[in-house]
Amino acid sequence: MNNNTRMSGTYRVALLIGAFVGTMGVASASRAADHPDLSGVWGVFYHDHQGGRAGAPAEPALSAAGEKEVRDFKAKYDVANIEPGAYCVPGGMPTEMFGLGGYPVEIIQQPKRITMINENEMQVRRIYMDGRDHPKDFPHTRGGHSIAHWDGDTLVVDTALISRWPLERWPHSDDAHVVEHISLKKLSSVDVKLRRGLTPDKIGDTVLEDVVTTVDPKMYDGPQTVKVYFRRLPDQETLEYDCAEGNWWDSVEATEKK
Repeated sequence: MNNNTRMSGTYRVALLIGAFVGTMGVASASRAADHPDLSGVWGVFYHDHQGGRAGAPAEPALSAAGEKEVRDFKAKYDVANIEPGAYCVPGGMPTEMFGLGGYPVEIIQQPKRITMINENEMQVRRIYMDGRDHPKDFPHTRGGHSIAHWDGDTLVVDTALISRWPLERWPHSDDAHVVEHISLKKLSSVDVKLRRGLTPDKIGDTVLEDVVTTVDPKMYDGPQTVKVYFRRLPDQETLEYDCAEGNWWDSVEATEKK
């Protein structure tokens, strides 16, 4: 483990995401037991948008304005060797769900809320399923604010209020909106390419599919979708990611008296 390592809900965004979200009203009155159980610890073993670095999917297709935003930021600040993780800056959405660094995600499922705990930077997502909408007085954060409903056996998660990110690993504005369609699938029914050393018996019969679509009219050349697959890790637990303490100890040791 590496120890050093804002809703501007515009009308335009609403038009773009409508096809993905659907009606975000009160969730189905079905009993919680009628829905698939997503609980457990999961690890990413495949995504369908190859070509990225550090295990991330390839960068999104930026619009001309998006490319200029990233270019201007780099021209203004010398950030080439400033790794966000070294300052305990979490990846946030959407990359939080891409399995960066191989860190697992724990899902805790309750009838009116699903909690996801990502071991990487100890990122926590609280996905509300009680019929609420995104609040007007909630700050933009790296992980944003998430609400969801069941569409049959598929969990549809709508995340907004994500803070701006001007660098690679999926740059986006604070108008970015993420919609996920999460469901359980049989491994035999999905089109995946297994990396060397990973066999079907190590994955199991059932996998978790997360279709992550990010819309950002300020930065992207249309909606950007990545399909991510997780396998259950029944013998693992998520651990504490102690980035801040590691940075503190580094500073302390640098003051050692000679």
